[in-house]
Amino acid sequence: MSPNKHTITDSEYTIMKILWASQEKLTVADVVHALDDNHWTASTVSTFLQRLLKKGILGCEKKGKTNLYYPLLGQTDYHLQETESFLDKVYKGSVKNLVAALYENQKLSQEDIDDLKSLFELE
Repeated sequence: MSPNKHTITDSEYTIMKILWASQEKLTVADVVHALDDNHWTASTVSTFLQRLLKKGILGCEKKGKTNLYYPLLGQTDYHLQETESFLDKVYKGSVKNLVAALYENQKLSQEDIDDLKSLFELE
């Protein structure tokens, strides 16, 4: 596991998805606006952004009195860290054990199995 593992709560992950999807640096108001189905206030969003800054997951640029936030940790890198952490914790780092558990519990369709076989076939 990477020594630079970053832990993100579900609420922080909601914020990160918005930042990852944006091509621009965002203000608190931008994030609040993007959360149109969520009822978080600007103060709540600001708190989450500050936590993410302290964790080193976000960067912040001052423009006048406005803070512009941007991700320092890429979405793919985060997902890989989370996947590795899950495999280590639950399946002792074994992808084979994970797939076996899914197969035994009938969570894999025949299409899933075929797709997995094609992923592992050597050319």
